[in-house]
Amino acid sequence: MKRLLKKYLPHHWKLQLKLLQRYFTERKTQYSYPKNYSSENIGEYQFELKQVIKKGEFHENKVHNLRIVGSKINTLIIQPNEVFSFWKLVGKPNQKNGFKEGRNLIKTHISSDLGGGICQFSSILYFLALQSGLKIIERFPHSIDIYKEHERFTPLGSDCTVVYGYKDLQFQNPFSFPVQLIYTVHDEELSVSIISPNKVILNEIQFNYSEAEKGVWVETIRNDKTLFKNFYIRL
Repeated sequence: MKRLLKKYLPHHWKLQLKLLQRYFTERKTQYSYPKNYSSENIGEYQFELKQVIKKGEFHENKVHNLRIVGSKINTLIIQPNEVFSFWKLVGKPNQKNGFKEGRNLIKTHISSDLGGGICQFSSILYFLALQSGLKIIERFPHSIDIYKEHERFTPLGSDCTVVYGYKDLQFQNPFSFPVQLIYTVHDEELSVSIISPNKVILNEIQFNYSEAEKGVWVETIRNDKTLFKNFYIRL
């Protein structure tokens, strides 16, 4: 039955079904999602991650899309036990919300679509959450590894793909104090920071790789505990 639905239902119907399923799932979990922002830093402690924005066919559009995402999360305060949801804050990546066409990785294909390139933002947020000890609730890796080793600007396994309605990035604040997200983006660099009134002890993150015939298995380890084991196809 599920296969028939995937094959014959129009995409917008499938999306509405997925959104409905997510709605009922979230009602069961009863998570509280952050809604408050502050133009002032809420603490003196800061942990920052920076990433190069690679030049490419849709470079200007990608920077534009990253800035839209950044404007949605900048200065957000996540209270204890609250859950950050990428899509609840960003909204649907369409023209109405100001997004432009960019590169997308869909399953094993490289294509383009509105909002393309914003996975770099979800990925740096995920890596930030990993290192700072936030609890990962939902995260999906990309299906393919498109980079050679000398081309990487972040370790394989530190990525997080987001697909509206289908795949979200969600993490929870497990601390007894709030944390705040701050971002900056330039033509060649994306920076995201976590601000806190108490010092956050950074975690040791390891990515262990096991080569396979058509790709590589990546085991994500935080403080000697395996969090994920994912397979990436190599083109």
